[in-house]
Amino acid sequence: MGRISIIFLAAFFFSLPIPGLGQEAAGNELDRLTEEAVRNNPGLKAKREQAEAIKVRIKGAVSLDAPQLGVEFYQTPISSFPNPLDDQMEIDYFIEQMFPLPGKLYAMKNSAKSSSEMAEQEYRAGERMVIMELKMAYYDLYLTQRKIIINDENQKLMKSFVEIAARQYEVGMGNQSDFLRAETELANLVKDGVKLEQEKAIAESNLNLILGRTQESGFPAIQKIESEIPDFSFEQIKAITRENNPELKMQEYNVEMSRAELAYSRSDYLPDLMVRGMYKDMQDTPDDFWALMVGVTLPVAPWSNPAYSSRLKGNELGLKKSEAQYLGAENMVNAGLKQALAKINGNKKLIALYRSTIIPQAEQTLNSTISAYRTGKTEFLMVIDAYRMLQMAGVDSEMVLMEYMSGQAELENAVGLSLEEIRAKIRQ
Repeated sequence: MGRISIIFLAAFFFSLPIPGLGQEAAGNELDRLTEEAVRNNPGLKAKREQAEAIKVRIKGAVSLDAPQLGVEFYQTPISSFPNPLDDQMEIDYFIEQMFPLPGKLYAMKNSAKSSSEMAEQEYRAGERMVIMELKMAYYDLYLTQRKIIINDENQKLMKSFVEIAARQYEVGMGNQSDFLRAETELANLVKDGVKLEQEKAIAESNLNLILGRTQESGFPAIQKIESEIPDFSFEQIKAITRENNPELKMQEYNVEMSRAELAYSRSDYLPDLMVRGMYKDMQDTPDDFWALMVGVTLPVAPWSNPAYSSRLKGNELGLKKSEAQYLGAENMVNAGLKQALAKINGNKKLIALYRSTIIPQAEQTLNSTISAYRTGKTEFLMVIDAYRMLQMAGVDSEMVLMEYMSGQAELENAVGLSLEEIRAKIRQ
């Protein structure tokens, strides 16, 4: 019976996913969840609305100030109060409008457009982050589900160990402590199973939070998650990342916005034009007439110049700050890219090592140790140690697989594209 249980457990470990086989269903499910998260995630919805709001404000940023309309009662006798229309000598009706020079409007338009593009890229960055967080949570739930399955199989295996230890004790080839040790290991597995159910509930809660679902929603058993990730080089990915990472694009637009604001502050030294048109209604004569007034602002006046010069200096420093922020973001993105590639490549090698060496050797060790125990050539403690090695190998191999796929999610987030889009870009 013990032999059968070991073979069954080994078969379970060797059923770990092989790249490209049986992944379509799991991939489709993850794609559906990704679409749902992008559509329903509350934080992402807020960024989407913010981007739309800023886009709508572009027209307002380049509009002229509202004109002023007015009426002036000229030389009104005090005796006419409170009727201003009584005994008037003249009533003036006017409209007045300020006109900034075209360079100012152009700079304002560029600044507003860059601000809108920044908001759009901020939304894209939020979208990529939500997708990464979703995949991380999905893989975490997968790992927890696999741990539960492994725990269930280990309980079955440990029950067979209890039976083996009991029979050995009955025929005088074992002792009671072996039986008790096996019972203790079984109790620990049951305890671990309870904790794993708690971890599963937490993982499902995290997924529901990202998806914008109610906490009552559950998830079916996740099938194999592994997909083949090509061996991308850092230089290949770096070139694509520079063009597609939303964080970098956002910082590029931030630099452009700072340049537009600097251009606007320089144009502050140019005067604005004020035009006033007036109709003079002469009360004591039929000869009414029009009047036109044209004026300009004086930004170089001693009492107004400090405001303009300080704004110019502040925008010059703001541009330097934006350029430094871009370099900092670029370094951070490249570091994340390097780490993601290292995570993928390292765990890819570990997956192959577990499948070709570690798990087969652990299974062989446990099998031979049980045979030795049956014939009285070793102690039951050695059986427990060999069992623990196989148990740890099974759980660790699943953790390595989860880390491998998490590396893909981190790579996609760093580049700003899905794995399929990265492949397509490299083939171009």
